Amino acid sequence: MPRTPHGRAGSKSPGKDRDPRQKPSARERIAAERAAIRRAEARRRLRRRLLLPIVSVAAVAAITAALVVVKVTSAQQANGESMAPAAVVRQITTVPTAVLARVSGGPLAAGLQEVRTPGRPLVIGGKPAIVFVSEESCPFCAAERWPLAVALSHFGTWSHLGATRSSATDIYPSTATLSFRTARYQSATLSLRTTELADSLGRPLQAQTPLDTRLVSTFDVPPYVNSADQSGAVPFLDIANRYILAGAQYSPQVLAGLSTSQIARQLSDPSSPVARAIDGSARLIIAAINQVLHGQTAGR
Repeated sequence: MPRTPHGRAGSKSPGKDRDPRQKPSARERIAAERAAIRRAEARRRLRRRLLLPIVSVAAVAAITAALVVVKVTSAQQANGESMAPAAVVRQITTVPTAVLARVSGGPLAAGLQEVRTPGRPLVIGGKPAIVFVSEESCPFCAAERWPLAVALSHFGTWSHLGATRSSATDIYPSTATLSFRTARYQSATLSLRTTELADSLGRPLQAQTPLDTRLVSTFDVPPYVNSADQSGAVPFLDIANRYILAGAQYSPQVLAGLSTSQIARQLSDPSSPVARAIDGSARLIIAAINQVLHGQTAGR
């Protein structure tokens, strides 16, 4: 979900006393987009509250049916996910450091924030941990999975990455993205925990873990979000309790109308809008991880 500044657009109502044939100003377009984002965020927050009892029942049912053999591929297709094509995975996981260094990056909707009063770093299995909580239906989650996958490929190896699209009825409909629901990540230096709370249709998928709940209640709140009514929304990224990202770093509009393959093919072209958004965001994640691991800010 979005984490864009919600500053006042001015005292005049958008479009007031304006010739209807005149194109909306940049300020008016931004105000309209932010209003749509707030409406979408409110709908998703309501849906999550309504789904909580369903998730609890689903968890009990999953335990009861633990011995039942399920065909994973069929289940993925039924929930709107398929395995990402090998070519797409290769393009995501081999973006050269030289390309990341050349990306000029556009304006970002949100950015990584340093934890104000850091305690002990978050460690799982003896390694600094990264936690990502999202929903497949959420277009802002869809946007942020791309740079996270690119960044983490510089510290480890992905397997079983999925491909899906965000909700067709939400803002920025059907944004092409990856899915982490069955993904595996191996790294000598990092631990990764991901949770996909809902599938592309908004149905409950993976239950929020106690760790997710603790981190979201601690860091997905003011001052890391703009106001209390934005607390607890997704996407949420925690880098070892040192850096927090509450929202997507760039607008999903950049990916509008593109397929998963089309997006992946542009990642190695630093002049493309897609690379500027995704690679530029990935570079910031890499810098944060390097700061956690080595006290340095440059990607490897």
